[in-house]
Amino acid sequence: MLRHPLLNHPFEPDIRDWVSCFMGYDMPQALDAELSRYNPNDSQDREYLIRHYALRRDYPQQNFRHRQRLVEVLQAALDDPDYDFDNIWEPAEDDDEYAQWPSTWPAVLDDSRDFFQRLLVAARELWHEDLSRARLPSLQECRAIAQRDRGTRDWLFNIDNSETWRAVFNEAATPYDFNTPGPVFQGEQLSLQLYGDLGRLSVPSTWPASQAPTHCSLILKVQGISELALSGTRFDGRMRTQLTRLNPGYHLRLEIGFECVIECVALSVNITDVEGIRDEKQL
Repeated sequence: MLRHPLLNHPFEPDIRDWVSCFMGYDMPQALDAELSRYNPNDSQDREYLIRHYALRRDYPQQNFRHRQRLVEVLQAALDDPDYDFDNIWEPAEDDDEYAQWPSTWPAVLDDSRDFFQRLLVAARELWHEDLSRARLPSLQECRAIAQRDRGTRDWLFNIDNSETWRAVFNEAATPYDFNTPGPVFQGEQLSLQLYGDLGRLSVPSTWPASQAPTHCSLILKVQGISELALSGTRFDGRMRTQLTRLNPGYHLRLEIGFECVIECVALSVNITDVEGIRDEKQL
């Protein structure tokens, strides 16, 4: 069950939550003056208020699943031809928190349904990445994928920017195993420094043996993680990779050392800083 980002109860938003930034108890004079510069019945002002106020609020506790739920609630209201959007501007009964909004604004907006239709369109545009993450399958669903449909060992040819590998190593096969000093987590992102041997089949046949690199290094970046599972205690050492492409996103399973596993579902998997190296000491 999705929990409220600030309160200890289920997250059950309503349409009024979309415009709560325009309503408030004892609204500060500075905010009143700022919002009063705009006319919500003017088409351009309406669009600006939606994109720069209603959808630009910084709620670090609100994640992509909260945004998905907000969009679902708004979509359901717009799908109902009898939904009374004008009623949203009325103060909530027995709740003074919503009793005030910008002093120069009309009590009820013209064509309130248009306001919320625009709000939905803008939300789908500005929150596109979050909404895409919310549509990713769960880890449980990914684990149920048949073995024959999972990614091959040449996983570097299945990432978002496989051309980055090809730009250095042409059409050469990819190393099956890498070594890593361990993962770095930052928010909903994961990165790993990888290095490994280049086997005979990994080197383009056109390269002279004396010039061909014997090792490679790169940085693996995983972004837009929607679900993550970790097991084990020491996340450095030899790494084996299974990458299954979804639509959209990826299911990534990294087995590191003897006991550690990093498994996640994410929107994007790519690589940077790809190098071919002849001297292992440079790694």
